[in-house]
Amino acid sequence: MTQQQSHEELRRSLDEALDAGPFSVALRLAIQLGGLSLDRLQHRLREQGISVSRTALSYWQSGRTQPERAESIRALRALEQVLDVPAGSLVGLLGPPRPRGRWTGPHTLRPVRPDRSWARPKGLLRVLAQVEATPETMAYLLQRRRSTLVRLDAHRQIRSVFMQVVMEAQRPHVRRALMVHHFHMAGVPGPAIEQPRGWRPGRVRSDPETGFEVHEMILDRILPQGATAVAEYTLAFPPGHLDPHTAHRVVSGTRELTIEVVFDPAALPPLCRGFYQPSIAHPRTATEELWIGGTGTATYTLFDPEPGIHGVAWSWD
Repeated sequence: MTQQQSHEELRRSLDEALDAGPFSVALRLAIQLGGLSLDRLQHRLREQGISVSRTALSYWQSGRTQPERAESIRALRALEQVLDVPAGSLVGLLGPPRPRGRWTGPHTLRPVRPDRSWARPKGLLRVLAQVEATPETMAYLLQRRRSTLVRLDAHRQIRSVFMQVVMEAQRPHVRRALMVHHFHMAGVPGPAIEQPRGWRPGRVRSDPETGFEVHEMILDRILPQGATAVAEYTLAFPPGHLDPHTAHRVVSGTRELTIEVVFDPAALPPLCRGFYQPSIAHPRTATEELWIGGTGTATYTLFDPEPGIHGVAWSWD
C-alpha cells in the first residue's frame, strides 16, 4: 500500500468515525491524520490560551475519559480547528456525563448510545426506524434484572437462548418493548422466537446489510411510569451458529445480570471466562475464569454491573 493509499484509507475511516463515533476513535484518527504529537497539540492549544494536560488528551483518545467540563469542551472545539475537522463534529459525538458514585435514582439513568454499544450503528438506526423507533425509544423500559440461559450442542453450536427480563417503565403509558439482536454470520438464518410470556409478538424487521434484527414486543398491559413487568422468551437457533461468546448491553440502573451457559457433555471447553467492554471501541477485558460444573454449566452473575457490554466467552483452543 502506498503512502497516498494509506492516507486515503485513514481519511475514510475518520469520516466514518465522525459520522457514527465513538468519540475516542474519531479523535484518535483525527490526531493520527493530522500528524501532530500530543505535545504539539498541547502547544497549539496553549497558543490560544487554552490549557489541557497531555494526560487528558491521551485519556480522551483512548476512551478512558471524555471532555465534560466547560473548559474541556472549549478545548475540544479548539481541537476541531487545529485538526481541521468540521466544527462540532467531535463535540457531537460526546455522550452524557459519566455518573459520579453509585446509581441513586432515575435522574442518573443513561441510555446506551448505539455508537458505543454496537458495531455498524447505522444498521441499528435503520432497523429501528422501520418500527418508528430510535435508540432513545429503547430507554422507555429499563431492564432492572436480566437472566440468560445459553445452550450449546455437541457440535459446539448455540442452539437456544432463554431470556427473562424484569423491566421498569421510565415514562407513562409504555405499551411495547423493543428487542434488538445482531447476527453477523453471513448465510446463517436468525433464530425463531418461541414461548413468549408477558408479551405478544408484534412487528419483526431486519437490516440484511448489517445483520440487525428488531422484534416489537407488545406488553400484556400498558405500564404507568415506575411500574414493572416480567417478560420471557426463547431464541431457537438453526444449525450453524458457532459464536464462541454471548454478549449483553447494560445501562445504568441495571441491578442484576446473570448469564448461564450450558455445554453438551461431549463438548466441554477447557476455558470459559466472563468479560467486559466499556464500549464497542474498547477491547474485551477478561474479568474472571468461570468454573464449568458437573452439569456442564458455567454461571456468571453481576450485581449493579457497570454500564457497557458484559458477556461470557469460551474456547476449545
